[in-house]
Amino acid sequence: MLRQLRLTFGFFTILPVPGNGSLADIAAAAYLLPLVAVTLGVAEGLAAVGFVRLFGSLLSAALVLSLALLATGFHHSDGVGDVADAIMARGDPERRRRVLKDSTMGTGAVGALLLTYMVSWAALAEAMALLDGGELLAVLVTVEVAARLCMLMVATLSDPSHRGSGSVFIAALKGWRGGAGLGVSIALLVLLAIYLPLVAMLAGTAVVVAAFLIIALSASWFGGAGGDVLGASVEWGRMAALLGVAVAINL
Repeated sequence: MLRQLRLTFGFFTILPVPGNGSLADIAAAAYLLPLVAVTLGVAEGLAAVGFVRLFGSLLSAALVLSLALLATGFHHSDGVGDVADAIMARGDPERRRRVLKDSTMGTGAVGALLLTYMVSWAALAEAMALLDGGELLAVLVTVEVAARLCMLMVATLSDPSHRGSGSVFIAALKGWRGGAGLGVSIALLVLLAIYLPLVAMLAGTAVVVAAFLIIALSASWFGGAGGDVLGASVEWGRMAALLGVAVAINL
């Protein structure tokens, strides 16, 4: 378990965690992603509490979102860009899968990254303008857990679109590991709902809807999910969760 934790944190964050393993080893440890989410959420929440004491909510939200992206080494942002470029391509799933592998960033990638983070930033800014202290910390943990729930749902409920890193993760998460990751994520959201019931409920609901949309659309566009789709699901899951939070705090 300790080795798997090191592999998961080492692959999904920029933390200098010792330990080496193959992609199959890392994929087998991916059910521990909820623990990565809690760690990142706590760090972002503490930073948010500090930032709002120094800056306004707009700048504070930009700094917290930057921290979230830096902490993961922009690992999932690449997926957002690649998927968006492939969606813009005309043709059958095979042609779109070829575009996924193209490292060139096109207009679709730029637009998708801009929209994803603009919406995420604005929704986070609303939360930071209306919440503080423990509530703000709980919101950031909720959002990061929900984002990883989105990825785990896509991985466990999708077929692989092609052989590659994504197919390794999908295969590893098809059995008990995927169920464990989903179960821990849901349990964490239930615990957070004790403190912020409406926030956790709407954030979780938004992420479940987003996950099913990603699953359905990726099956239509690419014939299934790959590594880029899994990566993008984290960023789109975070955006969906933040939108759910914004709705909850404005009700």
